[in-house]
Amino acid sequence: MSWGYGTLATEVYEIDKPIGHSFGDVEYYADLLAGVGGRILEPAAGTGRILIPLLEAGHEVEGLDTSPQMLAVCRQHCRDRGLGPVLHEADMTEFVRPAAYQAVIIPAGSFGLLDGTPAARRALACFRESLTPGGRLVLDIDPPQLTAGPEPVRYWWRDSFLWTLQVMHAWYDPAANQRTRLLRYEKWQAGGLVATELQWLRLQHWSVQEFEGLLAGTGFTDVLVTADHRADGRPGPDSDIWTFHATRP
Repeated sequence: MSWGYGTLATEVYEIDKPIGHSFGDVEYYADLLAGVGGRILEPAAGTGRILIPLLEAGHEVEGLDTSPQMLAVCRQHCRDRGLGPVLHEADMTEFVRPAAYQAVIIPAGSFGLLDGTPAARRALACFRESLTPGGRLVLDIDPPQLTAGPEPVRYWWRDSFLWTLQVMHAWYDPAANQRTRLLRYEKWQAGGLVATELQWLRLQHWSVQEFEGLLAGTGFTDVLVTADHRADGRPGPDSDIWTFHATRP
């Protein structure tokens, strides 16, 4: 059992969220970064869903992830497209390249995979040190979800294989403001089970005010919050995603 993305979790992610598949975020981040000419860092880059479109748009983007399985898929996609980005297998709470990047981006709410506010503070401090003065941090945060009810089994077909994903258990901890799920991935062929994998997945949530305080407390300024990948979007009760923008002074 793992807290990270293993082989089956990576395969399902790859099928469910292929390169360039957008929830509105690919276009949103491309527009935000249009004027950035220097290096960009994407922690939690995964298989390259957003990193690769940015590379193909001419940006110099480096990727960072703790999952070797995710990075292996990302490298293969890059090779297939004639791209050769720098990809780091590292933890965002420890990775620092002083004043190396003009922007750090974390789409898709992946920042919430950090376990607790102390880990978030360490990561934000690393981002601040890795940004050039005036550099921009842009990251997505999932709004708090106070319920954790049953979810339907999901499945995907590719060639002769079938993948299934079942949420075996889910609960919300109001004291920690965390939602935790136990996931079971299975891979089938010709009616037989080929492989199975269990994964714990925990998302840390913050209110808008809490996260603005985290950014200010780690030295960021000019904090702005938008919602649902719209420049004019404002956080509200129906928001699906919040995007925090901040600057290293």
